[in-house]
Amino acid sequence: MRILALLTVAAAAMRGCITGTVCTTQFVYGINITVVDSATADPPSEATLLATSGTFTDSVGPRAPSQWVANGPLVLVLSTAGERAGAYSVTVRSPGYRNWTRTGIRVTANECHVNPVNLTARLQSN
Repeated sequence: MRILALLTVAAAAMRGCITGTVCTTQFVYGINITVVDSATADPPSEATLLATSGTFTDSVGPRAPSQWVANGPLVLVLSTAGERAGAYSVTVRSPGYRNWTRTGIRVTANECHVNPVNLTARLQSN
């Protein structure tokens, strides 16, 4: 009898794992753009991101490079579309560089969060 009860509880727990979804409270950005100089691969001194999707518009920056890992290389990542699926157009602007624009970027979602799209903006000097 006790074994049957344990098997019943185990089976119920397994069904919960299979059909239930447990989401984290993590905030996920739909678009993450690493910004680099096309010739040197170094980040520019600053950059700004403009993203649009229908009537939604988001402007990020200007942002300067930051150090992700102690004694690691400087990186500049601009993020937008936080927990927001959709089709986006993005433009990265930086002083001394031509604008970098991409359209038709599709951010999809799963049961809990958006699925991030990671891009690299290789900026070209004016």
